[in-house]
Amino acid sequence: MNNEPLPLHFSERGEGPSVIFLHGLDSDSTVWDPVVALLAADHHCVMVDLPGHGRSPSPDDPTAYRRAAVLADLDAIAAGLEDPVYLVGHSLGGYLGMAHVLTRPGSLAGLVLVSTGPGFRDDGARERWNERVRANTPDYHVSATAATIAYHADSMVIDRISEVDVPVALVIGSGDRAFLGANDYLEKKLPNVRRTTVQGARHYVMRSDPEAVAAAVRSLTARPA
Repeated sequence: MNNEPLPLHFSERGEGPSVIFLHGLDSDSTVWDPVVALLAADHHCVMVDLPGHGRSPSPDDPTAYRRAAVLADLDAIAAGLEDPVYLVGHSLGGYLGMAHVLTRPGSLAGLVLVSTGPGFRDDGARERWNERVRANTPDYHVSATAATIAYHADSMVIDRISEVDVPVALVIGSGDRAFLGANDYLEKKLPNVRRTTVQGARHYVMRSDPEAVAAAVRSLTARPA
């Protein structure tokens, strides 16, 4: 088994505070193009393809898609960036951003969580989520192995959510029924959080309303370091 981080594909645009962009399941880094177009004039935007997605490697080894391995992959990218580093994550990408902050204190200066949830504390709820991913796998554009990147194996993030010690901006669409309750929970539990609810938007807010996501990024990067 190879435990070395994967050489994930990423692209860069602009100069300024470094902002890593992480997409969700069955997506890729191009989903951020409308937001990056608004930020690249004064931000260093780093758009990452997660394992098995976009132009990143798609290993057959299932351990490459587990949380610890993916966070190590992100470490390799973040190591090449100048502080402060921020992270913008959509859905799975936002969950990974919270996991990164919790397991690597001081690594990030802030998070923007777009249509994101904190995972599940209940074993049954986790298995129902995993079964939903399994059932939908035939409709995805990634392999069944790569789809396991979205599985939840524990409740670490939701159990430790109050330990997230960086500023967080939440962006959620009013029509994203699957994640509205999760954002209510995050808004209550995160110690330093601001929320933007975009009326009429659904899960892919960065496509329908990129201005809202860009404004959330600026709300963090404009703060004194």
